[in-house]
Amino acid sequence: SECLVRCGSLVHVEDDRVVKITGNPAHPGSHGAFCIKGMNGPISNRENPARITYPMRRAGQRGEGLWERISWDDAFEQIAERLGEIKAAHGPLSIAGAVSNHAQSRGVAMRLLLRSLGSPNLMISQDLCHGCRATAALLTGLGGVGAETGSELKKSRVILVVGKSPSESHVADWMHIKAAKANGAKLIVVDPRKTQISRIADHWLAINTGTDAALALSMAHVIFSEGLLDREFVEQWCTGTEEFRQRAAQYPPDTAAQLTGIPAETIIATARLFATVKPGAMVLGHGVDAQANGVNTAIAFQSLLALTGNVDREGTNRLGKRLPGFQDNFINHPDFSLPREIEKKTIGAGMYPLWSGPNSWSQSCHNPAVLRAVHSNDPYPIRAMYVSGTNIVCTYPDQQSTVAALNKLDLLVVASDQLTPTAELADFFLPKTTLLEEEDVFTEAGGPCLSLTQRILPPLGEAKTDIEIAIGLRDALRKRGLIEFEVMPWTSHREFIDYMLKDTKISLDDLRAKAFHEIPYGYEDYRKNGFKTPSKKFEFSSRRLKEAGNDPLPDYQPPVYAKPTEEFDLVLLTGIRTMAYQHSRFRETAWARRVQDAPELRIHPETATRFNIGKNDWVWVQTAKQMRRCLLKAHLTDEVPENTVATGMGWWYPEMSGPDRGASVFNIGVAVPYGPTYDPVSGAAEARNTACKVVRAEPSEVDELLQEVRQAKGAR
Repeated sequence: SECLVRCGSLVHVEDDRVVKITGNPAHPGSHGAFCIKGMNGPISNRENPARITYPMRRAGQRGEGLWERISWDDAFEQIAERLGEIKAAHGPLSIAGAVSNHAQSRGVAMRLLLRSLGSPNLMISQDLCHGCRATAALLTGLGGVGAETGSELKKSRVILVVGKSPSESHVADWMHIKAAKANGAKLIVVDPRKTQISRIADHWLAINTGTDAALALSMAHVIFSEGLLDREFVEQWCTGTEEFRQRAAQYPPDTAAQLTGIPAETIIATARLFATVKPGAMVLGHGVDAQANGVNTAIAFQSLLALTGNVDREGTNRLGKRLPGFQDNFINHPDFSLPREIEKKTIGAGMYPLWSGPNSWSQSCHNPAVLRAVHSNDPYPIRAMYVSGTNIVCTYPDQQSTVAALNKLDLLVVASDQLTPTAELADFFLPKTTLLEEEDVFTEAGGPCLSLTQRILPPLGEAKTDIEIAIGLRDALRKRGLIEFEVMPWTSHREFIDYMLKDTKISLDDLRAKAFHEIPYGYEDYRKNGFKTPSKKFEFSSRRLKEAGNDPLPDYQPPVYAKPTEEFDLVLLTGIRTMAYQHSRFRETAWARRVQDAPELRIHPETATRFNIGKNDWVWVQTAKQMRRCLLKAHLTDEVPENTVATGMGWWYPEMSGPDRGASVFNIGVAVPYGPTYDPVSGAAEARNTACKVVRAEPSEVDELLQEVRQAKGAR
């Protein structure tokens, strides 16, 4: 499923066929936790009847669906030739890439292939998920791993969960939280939705969407004013404490209550609980990402961990633990980096240096700026793009702008296992391996351990891994003298893995024996080397933020929907997860469609009555930004508050005709802008909370739009 929860699994094979996949109870991170995606996704991906396992070249107009099969050699040679022409005309910076995330071998392959050509322009989808939290953790000193999940949840006595519904998105966390609660731990949940975890919480804080920073700052104010902080930790290991105290003082509980909708007495009670019950851990979810105040919000909550001393101690949020010698740093390692003057030209680096600059967590582009550059040539032209393993047409907001940008490129290459709406627009389609056909090694923070994704079966047809594709393209480019920097030293996927392991005293064969290697660890590592900040301490007031021209302290900013109009008087909450889907994946599978067969809009019954919407009606959703409207199926539930509606992302119907496969009607991305407004630190677009209106759709128009879907369902 390629889900970043990365639960340990056992794959059961009979007669060279995978018959089932189950959780691995021995895995030190997941302890046997498993979900429907893990059981079904890898098998479905490999055996998908729509899977394409050979390279193809476009034979008609973009999106016309006319293709011709070609060999890998021809694909590599022709792509290299086209890239050479574009590079000669517009320079190497005109070539960009897109992947889902920069971890694992896919991200490494894409980044280093681009750098080989002399381009720093990589787009990752983590501006919408994980990016704000990781950027914040880099600035405070908690690190991108230790800040986002309570990796010692099962040992915690109090757990604060913010903007995350682990029963829908993180089965391992969900299992550990339930176990901790059964052992007497107190559970505080901050979420506008009455999720499954909210229903079992000791304290559910039904916050107004997008106001989380005000809550965190108010909790900090209570901790300061009542003297509940861990004085030894704060005095010895934190900086900017007095400045943070003064900032938090601006948000007394009465003020925060007006902003958040949470009673002042509840804010006080939960602050006291989290500060006085030890040990405590925090789960900070994707609900704080994709907001115009995402980094500030994450810093504010991470500061609660520091105030209470719940950092890298038993039962708290651990700092990242690494296996000595394991080499997976391909972002800023000098052997794999571009000259600094080129890295500074990354699109977005000038405006968002802590996201796109040479010293940032992601060293990736500001995605909306890349899409605009295709049309405007500002700051320079983008004329070619290589997209691998991500369906950006369906997963980026403002879908129509993404499609327009892709159609204007001189060259679009897409690597995938099927013709997604993104791949339908490509000039070249390159067939990728799926999870059961790949090997990958990575650090799993929840263990902590080194984990292995094993190749269970040989690739079907001519499918190749991302590393193999990058090597083939590199060789074709090298023949033409187009390689600017030799930053890919490997000749095979196996060589790449051996390189990562060579200084660990662990071989790939060793890892294959049980698929993970536990990393020995202790606590309070900061006592040895400090925190990874300029001051070597946790920074309530960030020196790097100040140097970049930003407010060095976390603060609250009202969400953009805060001034509703008479017409757009609802709040659209996006990014809702389900265990059945992974972003835009699995829409073609029967097992996932049995869980959810249509794009849902969750709406409170009272709100539905106000708009004359009944159970299972279809509704049009439109935002105030003059975007295209989206058609979703109403799901009436008290999970969402009145005057708020909620939905997921990435919907398309593989059985529908046309290059977009219905995404231009049924994917919420057509209705949500990709900014402005943007987070001032990471550049993340305010795509989570948007003012909207809903209108009941006429059954006749729905029947016409869904005719192909219903015919396919009848055929199944």
